[in-house]
Amino acid sequence: MNSSISSSDGQRWRRFFAILVGAAVTIGAVLIAAVAIVDPFDTLALSPNLDRVPIATNARYSFPALARSSRFDSVVIGTSTSRLLRPERLNALFGGRFANLAMNSATAYEQTQMLSLFGRSHATPATVMIGIDTVWCDVGTRFERFTPRPFPTWMYDDNPWNDLPAHFNLYSLEQAGRQFATMIGLRPVKYGRDGYTNFLPAAADYDNEKARRNLWGDGPDHVVPVTPAQILSDEARAALRFPTHGLMQSVLAELPPETRKILFFVPTHVSAQPQPGSRGAAEWQECKARMVAMAADVENATVVDFMLPSPVTATDRNYWDRLHYTVEIADLLAEDLYVAAQREGDSGGRFRLLSGPAEDGAGGQ
Repeated sequence: MNSSISSSDGQRWRRFFAILVGAAVTIGAVLIAAVAIVDPFDTLALSPNLDRVPIATNARYSFPALARSSRFDSVVIGTSTSRLLRPERLNALFGGRFANLAMNSATAYEQTQMLSLFGRSHATPATVMIGIDTVWCDVGTRFERFTPRPFPTWMYDDNPWNDLPAHFNLYSLEQAGRQFATMIGLRPVKYGRDGYTNFLPAAADYDNEKARRNLWGDGPDHVVPVTPAQILSDEARAALRFPTHGLMQSVLAELPPETRKILFFVPTHVSAQPQPGSRGAAEWQECKARMVAMAADVENATVVDFMLPSPVTATDRNYWDRLHYTVEIADLLAEDLYVAAQREGDSGGRFRLLSGPAEDGAGGQ
């Protein structure tokens, strides 16, 4: 009798386990199918042609689809210091169809991965702009490839078939839910279809005194302590190592000669620029010189310097903090980039053309 009861209980447990496993497999298959159909990041090979938009707060997931898109033939690459360049404004100035694929805190490696993907997806990009800030001029022997933000390397290769297995996680499921809710109108479109999003607070919230504290600190005279002057010898300059420059050289070499390439040092506020005569100033000067030398080996390349004391960078009300200028300054920056690329017109002291395409003659400082 005990044996009969034990056998019956075992059968019930096996049936229960089989049902449980079957339910789990079915639910998992339904969820995977839902993610594959919605395709939250617009990267899967066989997903239906739906109206998807950039959905992820981490642009490293949203932007690969834009980098591959035939809707664009021109691109802005950089960090948040380049994010406010409006593609609509650049289209009007330069012609072409721009996407702004600059990402918050993007490392030099992440930027080159994005640009390389854009370049491989477009036979002849019209214009490529690269905003240069600290990640391109840090001195040392090594560089960080990634930030604490996840970077989906599988999205940046040329194999669309390895993307689906990488979606087997809660993050993709969450983003699929957001994408679907946006598709059916339950969520507003938060991020621009061309990569542009104004990430600044509302203009009405601008507080001049708060901005000044962000720029200068809480000192009574709003003055940043001066770095002791350290003049570098020619030998010391030559010994400086900029570990990310090899990445820049490689990605520029991948671009066709016909592509217009504009490297611009971003207009950070003067409080973020190193003091004249300091070691930091000498390092930046050397970094700029090496970028100019690098561009000299690349056809159709221009190097423009906005990272200098100027009517823009010395005016506190143009900035929210030491790195981020206002939307109005971003539009002025776009216009100045166009003037620099055409090598015509007066900069009004807002920038310095460091070099230009050989056929236009060499630029000077």
